[in-house]
Order: sequence, then C-alpha cells, then structure tokens
Amino acid sequence: MTRVVKRLLQVLLVVALLPFLIDLPAGAEARPEELLATGAAPIATVVTVEGRRTVVATAGRGSDPALILVHGFGGSTFGWRHVMESLAASGWNVVALDLPGFGLAEKGWDGSYDHASHAKFVLAVMDRMQINQAVLAGHSMGGNVVAWIAALAPERVRGLALIDAAIGASFGDSPATSALQASPLRRAARILIRSAFTEATFGELLRSAFAVKSAATPEMIRGYAAASRLPEWDAALLGVLRDGSRNALTQPIAEIVSRAGAPIPTLILWGADDSWVPLSAGESLRDALPAARYVVLPGLGHVPFEEDPEAFTQAMQEWLAALK
Repeated sequence: MTRVVKRLLQVLLVVALLPFLIDLPAGAEARPEELLATGAAPIATVVTVEGRRTVVATAGRGSDPALILVHGFGGSTFGWRHVMESLAASGWNVVALDLPGFGLAEKGWDGSYDHASHAKFVLAVMDRMQINQAVLAGHSMGGNVVAWIAALAPERVRGLALIDAAIGASFGDSPATSALQASPLRRAARILIRSAFTEATFGELLRSAFAVKSAATPEMIRGYAAASRLPEWDAALLGVLRDGSRNALTQPIAEIVSRAGAPIPTLILWGADDSWVPLSAGESLRDALPAARYVVLPGLGHVPFEEDPEAFTQAMQEWLAALK
C-alpha cells in the first residue's frame, strides 16, 4: 500500500511539474506601437491611464459632444475603423479605446478584468481626456460595461447605445476557473491556448458571429488577431475568465436607466440574425426599457458595424441627432 501511495505521489508530481518542463509555444510578440504601424487600429495612440497602457483612437473635434465606443469580448478599437469618421462627421467627438486585457491594451494575469473595473477604467480615460459627459455605445460585452458606467456615474452619461448587448453577462464560478489560481494548471492552459488560437481560429470565430460571412476579410481577421501578438495575451484571456463571475450588474438595467431626474436616453440596436446574442435578448431589453429606441438591422449578425457600416452608422446618427 505504501508503495502504491508513493507511486501515486510520483505521478502527481510529474503532472504538476510537466507544464514547467514544456516551453510556451513561441509567438511573434510585438509592441503596441509596432502593431499600430501595421494598421491594427484606426489612427490611435498608446497612452497610460492609472498606470496601465492602452490604445485610444479619436475622430472629430474635441469641442464636439463626446461619443465613446466600447468594444466587446475579443474586440478592440480596430472594430470601429469603418464608422468613426462618419459618426464624427455628424458633429461628435468620437473616442474608442481598448479595455484592459483586450486589443492592444496592456495584458497579464494580474490585471482586474471584471466589468466594474472596466467601467472605472473608461471613466479614468474620460478624466484623462477631460470629457465630463459622453454618449456611451457598448457592443456585446461592452454593453454590460457601459451599463456599469451608468450605474457607477449616471451624471457622466448623456446616452446609452446598447449594440447586440450582453447585458448582465457573467461567467459564474466554476471548478475550471477556480483551478486557474494554481500556477501549474494556469501554465498548462496557456500552452493549450497558444497552440489552439491561430489566425485561422480567429477567422472561424469572426465568421461564426457574422450573418454576412463575406464581410470577414483576411485584412479584418489579421486586425482582430493582432492582440495575440502581444506578450501575455493568453494570460490576460485567462484573467478575463477568472474575473467573469463578478460581471453581473448589481441592479436591473431598467433601474440604472431610470436615474433620478431625467431617464438616460437609450438606443437598443440589434442585428436581426445575431447568433451569439440572439434577437430575443434584444426584445427582452426592449420590454425592460419601453422608452428606449429599438432598431433591428435586417440580414445582419452580431457585429453590424463590420457587416454593414453604412446601415449601422445611419441607425446611430438618427438616434444621436436627438441628443445634441
């Protein structure tokens, strides 16, 4: 019996040490500045906010009212490249940024990646840019982030655009995410992620989100995959999964929008053929927020601003016109 126990301990020791004996698959790691030079984001700059580096892109005049675009899971400033100038042309100071852990923002296991922390980071970017109040447009996961901003600082929100929004999204605690706290298992997970996530994988994920499959061009796929060329990108992805159980809003979205005084003007904008966050979720939001403007874009999927930038921009501009 003692011999069996000793043998079992030896096996467990090997399993624990194995991830440290295997090198992480090599990647063509780059700095954000290098990737910006290749067109991995719109005209953007690398800035440091609260000690963390990120990328901020702007279009329009700083004197115009601010419109801040907040990307979704796996997204970045790159995703807004086709709509920023046209939105700015209608009289808005358009700002897009990469949330910590995503795009060309600083990455690593030790960051805080829950949506409340992301919301506070966006507010810090607003402070740095001296933007007192803004219309906030959030896509998918970003919809939950902008809802958090409205909950934390309603006085700074001029309007909310919820684009195929994953409101209340929370991954929940699980043994798998809890196990990531153990360094050997986390390293093993990083090995698997680096091996599995190739440019082709990013292409498959993008096409699965689109109703217009042809919109996922090679140039677009390279832009979304650029994040995987930064150091520690895989560790940040695990950090996002680790912190996902804290994403849920602490009050109903209807209470957040119905702030003291005037309710927050809200747009609910959805691709009719969204297979990631289905139209039924948009309908539920419409029912919860009857005063909101509700627009469905026919034939489009989860990322309407990529699939049909003109239709997306028109829907946004029609709503924004009433907020100026």
